[in-house]
Amino acid sequence: MYKNLNASSLGISGRQSDLIELAMTYGFQGLDIDAVDLQVRTARTDFDRAARFLTSSSMRVSGFDVPCNLDADDKDFEQSLKLVEQVVKVAGMVKARAGFLAIPSATNRAPFPQYFEWIKSRIERLAGIFEANNVLLALHFSTFSEARESFQYQFIQDVNGALALIQACPSKSVGMLIDTFHWTVGKGTWEQLESFPAGRIGGLNIADASEIPEISDCKESHKLVAGAVGIIDNARFAKILSGSAYDGPITSTPALANLGSVKRDLIASKAQDVLDSTLTQAGLATQTRRPEVVAAQSRFAPYTPGIEELG
Repeated sequence: MYKNLNASSLGISGRQSDLIELAMTYGFQGLDIDAVDLQVRTARTDFDRAARFLTSSSMRVSGFDVPCNLDADDKDFEQSLKLVEQVVKVAGMVKARAGFLAIPSATNRAPFPQYFEWIKSRIERLAGIFEANNVLLALHFSTFSEARESFQYQFIQDVNGALALIQACPSKSVGMLIDTFHWTVGKGTWEQLESFPAGRIGGLNIADASEIPEISDCKESHKLVAGAVGIIDNARFAKILSGSAYDGPITSTPALANLGSVKRDLIASKAQDVLDSTLTQAGLATQTRRPEVVAAQSRFAPYTPGIEELG
């Protein structure tokens, strides 16, 4: 298991070269990328130029957001398939582990049984693209109530529903992005985690909560920085997956609103600390890197995170 940086989940933006440098500076071994941007730059020039910073670095490419909405109208979905095919091809060339795709939490299209089959057929079409490029299609669900507002029919918003959908798809290229917050709120069990195939786990995202809300009341603001309170046992997640031979990324993904107003270097440094702490508690090897820039900044503006900045 290795420390991974998802810059967008931490409110950090920048050029590919800048994000790679940031990740390496703060002790990450992998990062999630904007694969659409990589594909566009590949089309403008060529792959070698577009991916030169990734291929010349020692960073692992962990994942990317799949440019597709499973709930889209047929015309839009068919159009997105063309883009997905181009993006996944390039992602496969940089040896990305997984593409992340959201399962709709609700819909206006049809009740659960009919919609389940409709979504399943779309996932199967996408799975063929991913399988051809040796990339995992990692589905993820949301427990946030904001994702269900203004829709007529409820769909998947818990672990049982997500697992049922994944298990209904015959392709082994379909897996899951495990988020400790949504897994916990979504009533997932340790037994379910232990039995899920390690090779079909796209990533492990960690976070915390001050209390575990019911799905009906869950808000994005409930998702805190991992370790802020200690309600979610992220170390146990890491230990179980490590014991199952999972060798993929572990990523800090709190709600952006709970990060506080700090500079990107300090956000990256804090994310490293969160991951190091989780891995250490799980009994797994890790190494902290503390660059001079953080020490220099702290001499002029001491940084002592309060509970509001931690979550």
